[in-house]
Amino acid sequence: MEVPDVEQLVREHVAGLNRPPETFRAAATDCCRVSVVIPSFNQGQFLERTLRSVLNQDWPDLEVIVVDGASSDNSVEVIRAYAPYLAWWVSEKDAGQTQAIVKGLRHATGRYVTWLGSDDLLMPGAVRRMAEALERAPRACMVYGGVAFIDAHEHVLKCLSYRDMSRDALLYRKHSTIAQPSSLLRREALDGAGGLDESLHYCMDYDLWIRLHAWGPSVNLGEEVLSCYRLHEESKTVAAYTRMALEKVRVNRRHTGDIMNKVISSHYWYIIEGRVKTLLRRGKR
Repeated sequence: MEVPDVEQLVREHVAGLNRPPETFRAAATDCCRVSVVIPSFNQGQFLERTLRSVLNQDWPDLEVIVVDGASSDNSVEVIRAYAPYLAWWVSEKDAGQTQAIVKGLRHATGRYVTWLGSDDLLMPGAVRRMAEALERAPRACMVYGGVAFIDAHEHVLKCLSYRDMSRDALLYRKHSTIAQPSSLLRREALDGAGGLDESLHYCMDYDLWIRLHAWGPSVNLGEEVLSCYRLHEESKTVAAYTRMALEKVRVNRRHTGDIMNKVISSHYWYIIEGRVKTLLRRGKR
């Protein structure tokens, strides 16, 4: 998908709401239920557009849950405005994003589940395409596709798709990953794999993908852009990259027992590279 097409679709998709509250969690439907958990903390400037990107999905039986970590900005005000559309929401202190997701999943009743950061976006029709793919592949643990990386103003920085994933690829192949916002999980597989590890704060999805691929295969929708992952100064990927890289090394070693392999060495290199760039920027001041 071309960058201008993605930006135009996003603008139209989140401009307003296009379905009334009573159409959610339909009592009688031929479609299986899909649950989307949105962990939220002080991202009020983006949260409304995130909610609209989910609520405007064209899947009839959609369950939306918001778990806020006692935000001090306008997040709760935004959530209250959209409360009629939500299956459940709460705002209370928690131990971070992973705990918030687990809390939300406890209230989720869908056959298929996912979570979406409160600054990210789902593309139009993403839920339908992923849910239908899982319906066609009853042995699959999850489905995933491409992602657009966007900035704070929703300008597309780049679009990426991912190679077919396996447990070995995730553990041993450099740059092997899945864009979490562009994924949907079979609830049975999530529970069978043991769920999310609440001790992890950055790479809980990587750890889960490894365990899920021991449960069953996944479906790759290729280059189709299913979500927008927002990069800005306060996002976890930007603000805490060193901690994230070190946690990924720890997760990889937990599953492989390796002191060093391609995945581990590449993340140590990313840390060194990032620190050198930081020093160079400071030297130019």
